Amino acid sequence: MYKKPSGARGVKQAYERLLGANLREGEPAWLRAMRSVPPRDSLVRETTQFSTQGRLRFEQNTAGEESKAVEGEKIERAVAEGCVTSRHKKSQLRTRSTKPPRIEFPEDQLRRTFYRNHPFEKERPRIVMEPTGQTEQDWSQLTHGHGQVTGENVIRHQYYLMQSKGLSEREAYAQATSEFYKIRAREEMEAKSARQEALAYGARGLAKPFSASQLAAEDRALRRSTKAFAQRAEEQNMRSAMSEKMFAAGALPPSS
Repeated sequence: MYKKPSGARGVKQAYERLLGANLREGEPAWLRAMRSVPPRDSLVRETTQFSTQGRLRFEQNTAGEESKAVEGEKIERAVAEGCVTSRHKKSQLRTRSTKPPRIEFPEDQLRRTFYRNHPFEKERPRIVMEPTGQTEQDWSQLTHGHGQVTGENVIRHQYYLMQSKGLSEREAYAQATSEFYKIRAREEMEAKSARQEALAYGARGLAKPFSASQLAAEDRALRRSTKAFAQRAEEQNMRSAMSEKMFAAGALPPSS
């Protein structure tokens, strides 16, 4: 069976071919060392190549004793002197896949709590561009009067209150979210007043996109058709009830 040479031996052979083709000048020191002590083809330990001259225990067993096999009798395997046998299950021989350790920051638990109570904050668009090039900011206040206020500001401010003011997680969360709610209410009032002012000065509202107008027209048509089908079914029921009454009146015997 052909054995592919190891990577180290392949390097030696490749460099020797380059020397034979006059593509390299001179032999490096490592090449002479690899020639004197060549690398092994396999990392598996092979059997010894020298003769022990019958000094080991397993070599003293005769061929007749090795060939004896009685049904139901357990035959022990001969073990060389100084060696220890061990039996392993297949489950113990499986190698476990290495997993990187989980990295947990103190703010992660605060972040999970905030977004669990405010899930719609994830859908709010955020400004990724940084107004300043400063990496460190002062989180003693939720906002400094500029920039966008997001859930990350609340988390950083809450962590600052826990570290600097000595507040508990619940107290810091209540104080940070109360300030956050005030800022959100002010932003909504500013947007509402700006819209009213723009309409008062003659601004026109943005028209619906074509897709939204088509969906609205389709919804109106479906409501009209549903109403028409219900009215037609009601008329059909009335005609069938009237015909049944007329048939019952004609089928009765005449009164004497």
